[in-house]
Amino acid sequence: MNTQQKSDLPNAKSIDGPSVSWTPFDNIKSSPQNAMTYHVIQAGYSAMTPLGAAAGGILYGLGWRRFPSIFATMGSTGLFAGGVGMLMGLGGMQSISKKGEKATPKWNEEGIQQRVDGLSHNFKVRVIDLSTWAGIGIAAVALVGAGGPGRIKLSPGVLGAFQAVSLGSTLGSLGAIGCIFATAPKDDEDE
Repeated sequence: MNTQQKSDLPNAKSIDGPSVSWTPFDNIKSSPQNAMTYHVIQAGYSAMTPLGAAAGGILYGLGWRRFPSIFATMGSTGLFAGGVGMLMGLGGMQSISKKGEKATPKWNEEGIQQRVDGLSHNFKVRVIDLSTWAGIGIAAVALVGAGGPGRIKLSPGVLGAFQAVSLGSTLGSLGAIGCIFATAPKDDEDE
């Protein structure tokens, strides 16, 4: 009987290229189920927030003026789209978990741990996680420094604070995408 199983994920020691030494994911990866839940929520939010912010900018340009500025509109639509992304991520995880032993890798303790181990070394996932949270942190500092959301043309109160968080995470996500493209291996077309 062969006791070794073939992994569907790369061996962390064989990964070439850049690495990210720490992300918020690392704080919870000791609990694999929580780590997977965090990942699907965070990834869904990070993927959808920039799309929502772009849609908000377009809507504002087309005359939709429900909020005090283009930035408030972009923050609100980004936040809405991010929420949809989180639900999509949770739905995807639920769909995979229903497959159980038929999922690849299997959705059991070992398979979940395998996924968490892979995410612990996945540059793209890690840079998006870190950059999104960095953007949120920068937005929070900017919000405090400005003296509140109304002073930077966002909606007043809690909604404006959430708009700022949405805009910050959007910029962080876009920065991560830029970093991923900038560090991607270049194909030699001369060969």
